[in-house]
Amino acid sequence: MQLKGVDLRAHKLGLNLAMSLADARAMQPKLEAIEEEPEEDAQALDNIAAWCERFTPIVVLDPPEGLFLDITGCAHLFGGEEKLRMEIVTRLHAQGFGARAAIAPTPGCAWAFARYRRQLQGEVTDAFAVLPVEALRLDADAAVLLRRLGLKTIGQILNAPRSSFTARAGEQAMLRLDQALGRAQEALMPRRPAPPVFVLRRFLEPIFTGEAVLHVTQDLCGDLIEKLDIRGAGVLRAELVLFGVDGRDRVIGVNASKPLREVKPLMRLFREKLNIVGENLNAQFGFEAARLDVVRLAEFDQRTQTLVSVDAGSASAETISGIVDVLSSRLGAKRVVRPQLNDAHAPERAAGWRSALASKGQDQLIKPPADGVQRRPVRLFSPGQQIEVMAGVPDGPPIRFRWRRVMREVVRAEGPERISGDWQKYEKTRDYYRVEDKQGRRYWLYREGLYGESETPRWFVHGLFA
Repeated sequence: MQLKGVDLRAHKLGLNLAMSLADARAMQPKLEAIEEEPEEDAQALDNIAAWCERFTPIVVLDPPEGLFLDITGCAHLFGGEEKLRMEIVTRLHAQGFGARAAIAPTPGCAWAFARYRRQLQGEVTDAFAVLPVEALRLDADAAVLLRRLGLKTIGQILNAPRSSFTARAGEQAMLRLDQALGRAQEALMPRRPAPPVFVLRRFLEPIFTGEAVLHVTQDLCGDLIEKLDIRGAGVLRAELVLFGVDGRDRVIGVNASKPLREVKPLMRLFREKLNIVGENLNAQFGFEAARLDVVRLAEFDQRTQTLVSVDAGSASAETISGIVDVLSSRLGAKRVVRPQLNDAHAPERAAGWRSALASKGQDQLIKPPADGVQRRPVRLFSPGQQIEVMAGVPDGPPIRFRWRRVMREVVRAEGPERISGDWQKYEKTRDYYRVEDKQGRRYWLYREGLYGESETPRWFVHGLFA
């Protein structure tokens, strides 16, 4: 068993990483050793990352003990980069965590300076050159190989012949060097997708009341609209993130059926949502910061606005969209629906319902037939109702059929219209007929299955024409 972590006090007593537990106990008989729990450590790192989102929405996990924070465009909210760095470290220390942080142009440089206790002063290359080769984030084998070659600092490999050095020491060292110096791109995956647009406010004193939250939300909406105007976009989904002094985040999301770029309609949605969740916010020690994220946005089309005055009693597109947004915020997005057409051959799956806030891109404009003949019934049964049918030939149109205990004589029949079933679901082929009985009632019948198959075909009434 080995030591995977030691605190500052243990390090001063001569204990180091990778030392065997037996040797450590021989040196310090009263040593307190706690068994490693990787899952608990990973969860703790994720909790710290969630807490760090009050400083920037772009937080990247670097297991087992590191985090990357992209503070581009955020530092001025905290008085500058150095004050932001000091605040993060100080507050983590206050929570009982040991932490070191550094600010640098690239993730590789920040990683190296934070772990080897050197801040960036002067040129990046000069400050980076004096660090040991382990600062390149090398695996253990690559670091040992460089040491065997007599290379102890990064400066010794900065000007090394790239082809011969790469062949002897491997590509990892040169790749890490290029990434740290900004010569090669390094892709980092944020803990959560970064919002395309966001605004952040910090408070001198924590806020507690719902009125204060609404006031801050209105200010954030105003800041957000300014950024959306520049991008020419509108909000489809926005999330208000309240950062509690207790370290917990409260997220309040709203959706819009069409892109919004005005403070008033946005505030109407947030007011509805806050009225519902206000009692469950549980402010406790208050909120120290708030951020408004645009999770989904869309291009804002000026033509969608009403250009002329309309009668107040008429339901304009803007009025309907406003009602849909308010009801969705109050009742939930899944409880406010609108009909939609589906690209499916089976009639019972050709139409359905979708959230009223969902995109309208799936809607299709169905043109009426040129001859004016109605191909589909006004009323559709789901599922179809089974009937007894007599036909002139086995695969011909019906002559008479019994439905709901009444025998109906067919005087006219048109068809068949064949619709093949989904072969992946083993659905049978259907032959549809439009028929009319002696009383002038028109039906939509279909035969399920084909003659000659293992099972005898069955007949159903699927709908009624007007």
